[in-house]
Amino acid sequence: MSIEKTQEQLANGIAATFTQAAADTAQKMRILIADSNATIRKLLRHGLADDLYELIEASDGHEALKLAMQRPEPHAILIDAGISGVNGLEVCRRLKSDMQYRTIPVIIMTTSGANEDINDAVEAGADEFLSKPVNRGELNVRIRSITRMHKGNAEMIGAESVALSLARAVASKDGYSSGHVEQVANLAVDFGKALGMDSAELKMLRYGAILHNVGKIAIPDSILEKTGPLTPRERALFHQHPRVGCDICGPLQPLRPVLPIIRHHKEHFDGTGYPDGLRGNEIPLKAQIVGIVDVYSALTNDRPFRRAKSQAEAIEILRERARNGVHDPELIESFCEAMCPGVVGAEDVVDAGSPLETAS
Repeated sequence: MSIEKTQEQLANGIAATFTQAAADTAQKMRILIADSNATIRKLLRHGLADDLYELIEASDGHEALKLAMQRPEPHAILIDAGISGVNGLEVCRRLKSDMQYRTIPVIIMTTSGANEDINDAVEAGADEFLSKPVNRGELNVRIRSITRMHKGNAEMIGAESVALSLARAVASKDGYSSGHVEQVANLAVDFGKALGMDSAELKMLRYGAILHNVGKIAIPDSILEKTGPLTPRERALFHQHPRVGCDICGPLQPLRPVLPIIRHHKEHFDGTGYPDGLRGNEIPLKAQIVGIVDVYSALTNDRPFRRAKSQAEAIEILRERARNGVHDPELIESFCEAMCPGVVGAEDVVDAGSPLETAS
């Protein structure tokens, strides 16, 4: 099957998933109200319009977690920070640390509006914060805002599922373990945090890291699995994968912000990369980050044809690649300082021009 035909089939499959996600948002918004005080739960119910929302209740944190993880999942959670059982902050932390539930918006309620309480809610991953007694007008504004956010995120939620499935399929074709995709995404986000990126930027960085190699799904296995040098024709086909990835994801509005990452993660700082020969700061920062962490992850994990490198060896290879014009030297040093503190480079420089480092 040709690259173009495979690309078309993948794009159609993703589009179908997004259509279903959009249809799901037409239903009533399902709101979980979680508070140990039955009177407060009743007041909150009365403060919200029943004709707009489907309201469900939990009287303790354990019940709130159970309801949050049941299908259909709530579209938003309104929870008291001090709810009995598992407290509201811990409920929020658990949901936000689970890939399946972390996109559910959470509003934390507290009896105090002190900065310390706000900071605790933010650190727990809360999306909004309300002080008790809750003002009815403010409650409705926050709920409307957060449910609009949910509708806006519905397609992106579907995107993550599809993206992970595609990316894992690519990783398997490319000889990586099943955890490689998540590792690259986590490394990219951690490095982005160290560089001071905000939550919106980190979200796009994560999706870009998950999807950066999605175009490889259309590259013949005979090329991806080849252990020897690629022929000029094979290399030309391989170099199409950033463009193919953009063509697969491009028609889908929620994924458009990550297209520059997908397209430009193989550009080189000196302009010798592909597909567009960008150089220096012409290369989007997020694409540079993904390019670096992808190489680092590949180096520090076992592959079918070689053992994993140590951190020190991987750092030395990255620095050598920077000296050879592949990466921004300053960005490489920032990565080493942020992600591998205290690790010095290997004494023996490994050849950065080997197939391992240049054909991934």
